[in-house]
Amino acid sequence: MKIDAQIAAVRASQGARAIEQQVLDEAFVGLPAPTTSPGVNATKQLELAGGAIVFHKPFSGVHVANAIAYGQTDETPPLHEAVSWRLAVALGPPWDEIVVPCVLREYAGEDGSLSLRAIGWPRDTAPTLNPTCCLPAAFFDSLIAQQDRHDGNWRWDGNQLTLIDHGYTFALPRAILNYSDFVAARHGHGAANLLTEERDALTRLLSDSDLLGMARFLLPDRAQALADRAQLMLQRGEVLRPGEF
Repeated sequence: MKIDAQIAAVRASQGARAIEQQVLDEAFVGLPAPTTSPGVNATKQLELAGGAIVFHKPFSGVHVANAIAYGQTDETPPLHEAVSWRLAVALGPPWDEIVVPCVLREYAGEDGSLSLRAIGWPRDTAPTLNPTCCLPAAFFDSLIAQQDRHDGNWRWDGNQLTLIDHGYTFALPRAILNYSDFVAARHGHGAANLLTEERDALTRLLSDSDLLGMARFLLPDRAQALADRAQLMLQRGEVLRPGEF
């Protein structure tokens, strides 16, 4: 793969958290089950020995034409699933509390991303109206250049928001946008200005020559684009607008 170095770097960083150890180490049991919300990329719903439900997206299952249309490559979507979680972990609360845990792990001989199933239901717009949820989600989506945040790509249980499906992220400038519901909502609510903790997070990211690990986890042009977005957000003092990659 052209991203072997990035995959190796992500793998080396995994396992510090108990939830990562669980998803990495527990055996798979039974056969794959049908997914309730299948996406364009191949996805297997699996069960771990402890009972947790997880979703495996192999590198070999990327819908190549769709990935290229988004300005991704035929390899980056599963990588970006895992890197989004790594960035959330690096930034800490509240972002590590709203992004679904995800690692890189093999299943049936195929390497790919393995995400924990999020609690809740899709297509509930309540989180876009709740500042406690909307503001951190919009900041994160703006920072990672999320290209496809529609209401099927989060889960809401009435109290907890969980962001899922991060394959089409870390976009390059002029890449296409499908949806960016939280970013649009934050701007629509007149709440685009950065909060103190958001400024602090961006400053920490940019103050580290390794971008908190992201420079090793991402292809060089995508790591640079991440740094450029962070710098622009600090200069303006607000989250970027939808599609402003």
